[in-house]
Amino acid sequence: MVLHGAPTKALVKHHRDMAAGGVGLTTVAYGAVAKVGRTLPNQVWMRREILPDLKALADAVHAEGGAISYQLTHGGSFVTSLKVDGPTMSASGGINKAGMMRGNLFQRAMTRADMDLVAQQFVDAAELCREAGFDAVEIHMGHGYLLSQFISPITNRRRDAYGGSIEARMKLPLEVLARVRSAVGDG
Repeated sequence: MVLHGAPTKALVKHHRDMAAGGVGLTTVAYGAVAKVGRTLPNQVWMRREILPDLKALADAVHAEGGAISYQLTHGGSFVTSLKVDGPTMSASGGINKAGMMRGNLFQRAMTRADMDLVAQQFVDAAELCREAGFDAVEIHMGHGYLLSQFISPITNRRRDAYGGSIEARMKLPLEVLARVRSAVGDG
C-alpha cells in the first residue's frame, strides 16, 4: 500500500481507522532502513524526503487517541521482488536462494564497514521516526531478514567474531539495538 517508497493515504487511513476503532498501539510494518534493504519495489524506505508523510501518519493516529510504532528492518539477501546491483549483503557469502527469482543470484558476507553502515541506517531511521512523532520503533530481527541472517546458524556460517556460537551470531543485532537505544533513548 505504498507508492514510491512512502506512506500513502490508504496506509494513513488504515492506521487512523485502527486507532479510531480502539486499538491502543498500531504498528506500521515494515519500513526498510535503506533503499537496498527493501524486499518489495514500492516498500516504504526511511529517508528524510518522506518526513512529511511519516508525520501525517503519526498525527492521524494520535488524533484518534492511539499510539503508533514503526517496524524497521533491512532485507539483506532476502530480496525476493526486486533486482539489486551486485550481490546482496548477508551474514555469509555464496548462492542467494531467496533472491534467485529476481536475479539476485549471489550474496556477500558483510564487512565491518557494511555493519557500521547498516547500524547507522537503523539509527537514522529510528531518529526519523522519533522526529515524525512515532511513539516507538521495533527493530525487526525475524523472518529471514538481515539481522535474522546473522542470528541463524543456517545462514550465518562466519568464522569470525560474528559467527559460531549464539552469542557471536547475536553480536550485530545487539550492536544495532544498542546504537538505536543510545540514539533515541528509552522514552
